[in-house]
Amino acid sequence: PRRLPAGLAPLTPPQVQAPAADDPGDVAGVTDPSLIKQGDTYYLFSSGPGIDVRASTDLTHWRRLGQVFDAVPAWARQAVPGTAGIWAPDVSFFGGRYHLYYAVSTFGGQRSVIGQAVNATLDPTDPDYRWVDLGPVVASRPGRDNFNAIDPNVLSNPSGGVWLAFGSQWTGIKLLRLDPE
Repeated sequence: PRRLPAGLAPLTPPQVQAPAADDPGDVAGVTDPSLIKQGDTYYLFSSGPGIDVRASTDLTHWRRLGQVFDAVPAWARQAVPGTAGIWAPDVSFFGGRYHLYYAVSTFGGQRSVIGQAVNATLDPTDPDYRWVDLGPVVASRPGRDNFNAIDPNVLSNPSGGVWLAFGSQWTGIKLLRLDPE
């Protein structure tokens, strides 16, 4: 066996105990998280059948708020046959409302779409709370495109431009200018 140089010890993985399923700090199973703050509350969106939503005021104790969608939107199931869930949500605020971009695909498949939903607020107790699905933003298909429409991420520049970065297979990352309205 190889010996470590003098003064170095092997790293020991931390002992982590999984929280109970009903623990308000339970974030087990959160995949592809996207975080945003509205008022004094942080909202966490993650991959799942309908985009899971959690909330916290201290970034430690989380409560589940449900899902954005009851199921994968019908337009996305039609565009991507065989899909089982919604991936990599990305939430941002611009143009006076919250924008949630999300990907629908199959693992390793190039037939993919990125959709968008909007809401006036993230607080489910607010009377204006309602996610509205605006449908597809960009799609990729085998034999037609040299990219994959997955893993959306919104960014803005100092002059007010809003951009959607996406992709992670085939020809790398792409950038699409968005209408901030």
